[in-house]
Amino acid sequence: MKQLLNLTFKFWLVPLGFFLLFSCSDDDSFSAVRFSSPDLEVVTDTLSPTNITLEVSPASPQASSITIIAPRNAYGSLFTTEPQLAGGEIIVPVSAGATTANFQLILLEEGIGFEDFQQEFEIIAVGPGLVTNEFEGRYFNFNLINDRVQEDDLPFVENFGVCGPNGSFQLPPEGWEVIDVVQNSFGTGGFFCYTGQGAVGVGTNPFTPDGDATSGDDYSEAWLISPPISLGGAEAPSLNFDFDRRFDAPIDDNTLAYGVQISTDYDGTNFETANWEVFQPALEAMTANDPGFDNIENTGALGLEGYAGEDISIAFVYRAADAYFLATSIRVAKVRVE
Repeated sequence: MKQLLNLTFKFWLVPLGFFLLFSCSDDDSFSAVRFSSPDLEVVTDTLSPTNITLEVSPASPQASSITIIAPRNAYGSLFTTEPQLAGGEIIVPVSAGATTANFQLILLEEGIGFEDFQQEFEIIAVGPGLVTNEFEGRYFNFNLINDRVQEDDLPFVENFGVCGPNGSFQLPPEGWEVIDVVQNSFGTGGFFCYTGQGAVGVGTNPFTPDGDATSGDDYSEAWLISPPISLGGAEAPSLNFDFDRRFDAPIDDNTLAYGVQISTDYDGTNFETANWEVFQPALEAMTANDPGFDNIENTGALGLEGYAGEDISIAFVYRAADAYFLATSIRVAKVRVE
């Protein structure tokens, strides 16, 4: 839901007598300053800079300026201006002979985001040769109707709260899917909630309840698949997650025991026919983890540039040739795409 960002600029009016005393020209002629219109509504999806115009009538008898201050502003976070605000003031120059003066309002995309924006301006002071009416033309209302559309789902974050202190401990998390392609004879070949090492995530370990080992004939394979994630217009999308593995029991030369695979055409119903690509940067980060001891760590940013503009599904894949304690086990936590 949009929230209206409402900032008020106030410009303090110095009494007219002040200007007559200190802002006169040689022939004591003055030009009146006013906003060219009391309101401006801008409908945009680009947040382009907006020129705000003030009229000077008659033409300014000399070089001068208009001073604007901005108490309670969000300068630098929601907007900047040109000329820039300095010492709490925006000084708008007026050239000799000019009939208009301008300053530029620059909306900051990272601050405004996808929200509307409303701003009131008020003239507070003018320089030599200029005057302003106490009431008319001093006020200006700027109203932005923001038509920008969020084109991606980023950042996408999965902290596996379902496995946390207040969670149900029932997988999968909302929006995710668990597919047990093949389950071993003990029913231990899938994903479960993992809370070791201070982490909250998911894990695998196809141990047998009584410690019995099977020998090459109790295969299991499980996939944990994310909801669709739109990368939209993100310029440099990346994936990172916390990962740990214990033991190292490869399946065979042609079968990965674990990894990440990505699909751009999985729709939730076509698991077997969708195209799933091994995401090599993730596999390399996972195999870099030392299997000899517990050591869950972040993979670092794994570039998704090859999927820029796509809607993707990310699958964490696990396979085990046997059901026994020393089969490779993995732990995954804090999945983030940004």
